[in-house]
Amino acid sequence: MDRRLKIMTIAISAIYLAIIGEYIHREMADFAYGFRQGINEGMRSVKTGKMPSLSATGTFFLSLKPENGLRTFPSKFRNQSDRMPMKAEIEKMVVEVSDVTGRLPKGTLAADGCSVFLSFFALFVMAAIPVQAFRILRSITKDKIFDPANIRKMRFIGYALLAFYVANFAVNFLHYRIAANVVEMDGYKLQIDWGNTSLILLGFVVLMFAEVLKVSVQMKEEQELTV
Repeated sequence: MDRRLKIMTIAISAIYLAIIGEYIHREMADFAYGFRQGINEGMRSVKTGKMPSLSATGTFFLSLKPENGLRTFPSKFRNQSDRMPMKAEIEKMVVEVSDVTGRLPKGTLAADGCSVFLSFFALFVMAAIPVQAFRILRSITKDKIFDPANIRKMRFIGYALLAFYVANFAVNFLHYRIAANVVEMDGYKLQIDWGNTSLILLGFVVLMFAEVLKVSVQMKEEQELTV
């Protein structure tokens, strides 16, 4: 393989692994918190004898939009450096609300179950992607970039990224529908968190590279047959 192409491919793969690793590290904090909340709620239900509900813990991840439009700065705080008042606009917030069980909508328990399943599915996908990317990187270092197995691995990564985004969006949507019945912020309205939409672009880019590699492999095989 051309040395420059090899270096560029390795660099791109390393950057990709770094991006995915950083995203997993960032998402793990929320996942770990939710897991702890679920365990605590389960233990509480054993003591009380009531059916557990993950949403009954009252912790909500909110995506906010000012009622009067962007850059209207509906919130007010005091600057700690000079003690002067300042206006602010909050886009995301994590809140804990007490005694929300009576205000939860119907189907909350089913939504909780779907959220748990989708969260574990997303965790599996995000753990599998770096493994496949590392295998591709190892093949490249061994001058096996045109290995048909790399095409399958790249397709897996592309579809996995798209599946992860869909699962993540579904969880956000379920949480939004529940939070909308419990939380109301002065000057703000709740909106759906669309998640990291760049994952969609990244997924399609990986799938495109897989198809380009497929064509390259076919051309290489045709040239070898011709010779």
